[in-house]
Amino acid sequence: MSKTLFVEYRNAGFWASDVAASVFLKFLIEVANEHILQNQDEWLNDDIAHWRFNAGVSDCGLHLNNEWKPSQTEVVIVLCRNAVKRIRENGDIPASEVATWRLFNDLEVCTRGFDPIPCEPVARLGDAVADLLNNTLPVAPHGHWWFYTLDNEVKTIAKKQ
Repeated sequence: MSKTLFVEYRNAGFWASDVAASVFLKFLIEVANEHILQNQDEWLNDDIAHWRFNAGVSDCGLHLNNEWKPSQTEVVIVLCRNAVKRIRENGDIPASEVATWRLFNDLEVCTRGFDPIPCEPVARLGDAVADLLNNTLPVAPHGHWWFYTLDNEVKTIAKKQ
């Protein structure tokens, strides 16, 4: 199982820690489910299933739905921002709590030894997903990708030639 995954939307993207991505997706799934109950946006069900899979099986990357209409993309951006707000309100997450999450089948979310999972890098990743969807993610330095880890800073990694 890879420690990183590529987050992609319409031929743009960045790299992220699988732990940060799984934790962000857990919160995104929560707010998306709440949104469906309030707004009847049934189209989100397929995306939630996809996010559940990505939270449990990070080797495939996180490919956001290129077929979303602009209004649907706006909904997902708002959901990302709401998930980020919840992550920050929740604070750092003990590994023992993460170990209880079952987002896809019966697979445990891997923490890779992080305890607790720091909330700010996860929130920063969520902001980056929203910015990617909104086409406002800053351009990475030439020849590099942004890399969102569980560290206190966003890093870059070189693109393969």
